[in-house]
Amino acid sequence: MSLRYFSIAILSCLSLIACSSTPIDPSELAGKLRDKLATDIKADGLKLFVYKARLVDDKSTLNGAERPLSNETYRRNTQDPREQRRAMQDLQDTLEIWGRQVELGLTKTLEMTGYCREGYIELSRIIEPSRGEIRGECQEGATDADRQKFVNY
Repeated sequence: MSLRYFSIAILSCLSLIACSSTPIDPSELAGKLRDKLATDIKADGLKLFVYKARLVDDKSTLNGAERPLSNETYRRNTQDPREQRRAMQDLQDTLEIWGRQVELGLTKTLEMTGYCREGYIELSRIIEPSRGEIRGECQEGATDADRQKFVNY
């Protein structure tokens, strides 16, 4: 059963990116990325947030190319140890690049909203193929203006 999930993860990652060594241009994600910033201001002024990003479609064409695998290619990749290592490295590279994209999205969102003006402390990060989530705490406390602006954010 876990081999099935592993295989699905590898196939998903391979469809995410064409070349793991080339950074993704954020403009290539226009219309393909959905993100959301959820804010939580505690009574003592503590400012927390959860930033979530996901690709809109599972057949993403990051860098303009898809990598569909035929049954024969898939079978060869799962049987050859060298191909398995390469696939694992591709998965790691893909997740690293996707993680940087999620982080960039968070940075831009925080700049646009003004939520964490003095930066933030990352509390947790989940990066998976086509989805990412970063939870954090702002380094500054909430002002009255923050409480009004981010009440329903």
